[in-house]
Amino acid sequence: MSNLLTSDVCAGCNKPPPKGEFMRCTSCKAVYDLECINMSTQRFYSFYKLDKKRRNEWKCPACQCNKPKNDNQNTPVRTALSPDQTQNVTHRVKSTSAVLTDTSIISLEDKIESGDRSGVQHAVELKNFFEEMRAVRLEMSLFRSAISEQTDSIKSQNLRLDALENRVIELENRPIENENCTLTNLEDKIAHLRLEIEERDQQQLGNDIVITNFPEAVNENVTHVILAIAKKLGLMLDERDVVAAWRMGVRKVGDSDMQGARTRPIAVRLVRRVSRDALLRAARVRRSLTVDDVTVSGATSSSAPRPFYINERLTAHNKLLFQRVREVARRHDWRYVWTREGKIFARQETGKGRHHLRTEADLSRVFGFETVGDANKLSEISEK
Repeated sequence: MSNLLTSDVCAGCNKPPPKGEFMRCTSCKAVYDLECINMSTQRFYSFYKLDKKRRNEWKCPACQCNKPKNDNQNTPVRTALSPDQTQNVTHRVKSTSAVLTDTSIISLEDKIESGDRSGVQHAVELKNFFEEMRAVRLEMSLFRSAISEQTDSIKSQNLRLDALENRVIELENRPIENENCTLTNLEDKIAHLRLEIEERDQQQLGNDIVITNFPEAVNENVTHVILAIAKKLGLMLDERDVVAAWRMGVRKVGDSDMQGARTRPIAVRLVRRVSRDALLRAARVRRSLTVDDVTVSGATSSSAPRPFYINERLTAHNKLLFQRVREVARRHDWRYVWTREGKIFARQETGKGRHHLRTEADLSRVFGFETVGDANKLSEISEK
């Protein structure tokens, strides 16, 4: 089979044959594609492609048909028979297809041998192919099992997430039926507990008093100041009646001139409640008592009379609330605001009832904070 030329076309279909897949006749040099000579691709590659000798011996069907029939000339010539000898004899023509030459037998054996080799090779290839397919099927089966497990796991997780989401939605949408769990009740309970704590803290100060606006001297003895004030009020106290006495707050740095500095209040804790009550009653009786009336060592007299005040000692909460009540009462023209036993009271005028104020909420209840202006005033008082 020579190389295919550009001008070569198939003698059977007059079309250019595929490159590399054609046969050329050794007699007429005509080119045929495999389809026109009814030759399979497998036979072409296994029988002719690699065997040059077989390619050079191939002839097209047309040349094979035009090939003259050969007879055996070595056979002795038979004499002619007379008509009377052959007229009643039936002559049968021997089929030429039944006669096999040596070349045909050799070609047939080669074909059978080549076909056997090709069949064995194809059988091996098919066996390997089926084994690979079985391995692939096994891997695919394992892969499907793994995917199925992962799918089941994902479905399970999705179900759990859906259940959790439903529970969250249910909790968010469920109304709070128990009144004790409402926010308002909790706030009220917290306020009530704070109020109880404040009342207990105030009870702890039941034996305490506070003295304000009394000048502070250098190296003073606060206990002696308390005893001098009690003596001036007509009470006989000694140091055993005083548990502790001190100036509240921190002295500012640089206040060397104690007369010009703002005096810190004096806190006093007495041993007995009776002594405290007697001291408060005496201070209410003698409201006009001034600093100059009390003789204290180290104290300097001022040019103008300087009153001082004795009151109950309040907690920080009650002290701030008392200041707010006084400011609001002044704005609303209430005349009386006072404390007794650590409790804060207010009265609008003489003859009217008193009001006990315990929390900031009582300011709106007692003084009627119903307008925005009053609320702003209360916020201003809180900032002060």
